[in-house]
Amino acid sequence: MSRTIRQIYEEAIAERNRRLELTEFSNDSKMSVLNGVAWMVAALIYTFESILDVFAVDVSETLESRINGTPRYYADALLNYQKGDRLVVREDGLAFGYASIDPSKRIITQVSYVESTDSQNVDSKLILKVATGERGALHEIEAEELTLITAYINQLKFAGTRIEVISRKGDVLIPRVTVYWDGAVPEAEIYDALDEALYTYVMSIDFDAAIYVNRVWEAIRSVEHVTDVWIDSSGTPAQGIFLASYDGDGNLQPTRRIERMTHTSSGYVRESTGTGAEAELPTFRQSIKLVIDK
Repeated sequence: MSRTIRQIYEEAIAERNRRLELTEFSNDSKMSVLNGVAWMVAALIYTFESILDVFAVDVSETLESRINGTPRYYADALLNYQKGDRLVVREDGLAFGYASIDPSKRIITQVSYVESTDSQNVDSKLILKVATGERGALHEIEAEELTLITAYINQLKFAGTRIEVISRKGDVLIPRVTVYWDGAVPEAEIYDALDEALYTYVMSIDFDAAIYVNRVWEAIRSVEHVTDVWIDSSGTPAQGIFLASYDGDGNLQPTRRIERMTHTSSGYVRESTGTGAEAELPTFRQSIKLVIDK
């Protein structure tokens, strides 16, 4: 970070006064010739240091965007994946690329990454989590297509790099709580408003972000006419904020209660479909118990 003109000027004056051969020119007047020259030189030095600051930022941004083999490099490569197209060697022979760029074929819309290690491998493995669709309506990439995506990233990866690409069905959010409302509107209207608030919350979550119990509560409390949100410890079934996740084989795992926060298996959350493996999982509306606050 560049120094200010005042700092440079004061350092120059202090250095000048240290030199015995210049002490006879000591003058505190801002209008003196020697001080005027010192101020002009300080301004020139300040300009030069400011240019270096800008240059350093530009170089840093350029290097960051061009460094190959970083997690960000692989994440960007997945976002640029084109369904149905094959990679070809570029004309310069230095890398792979597509013969033509077609954004309409890019099916991966969300990517996150994490590096993991295990006791059997010294080198870390880069796990890339992907999904397709729009935020709030994300879904997994089919296994057949995921195989092609893995082959695509294997062509681009650097030798010795361990990479795993995963895509899973969304984690099911179950807000099983007791909600008190003032009774000023019909129950059906409150349920509709609660559904809308929870859908808005799901839409607002970044991909692979943590799920916080407090933020789910805040979404419910934001609904007009809601006076309180409570977890009934004696309720049946047990109340709380729950999450049901799918494993790597597509099997739905038992629901788990979120104590304060947790991370998702898929990278995103959604409402239960109420069908298939999720037939026993309640929807937002079915999870919430409404009570008039007297």
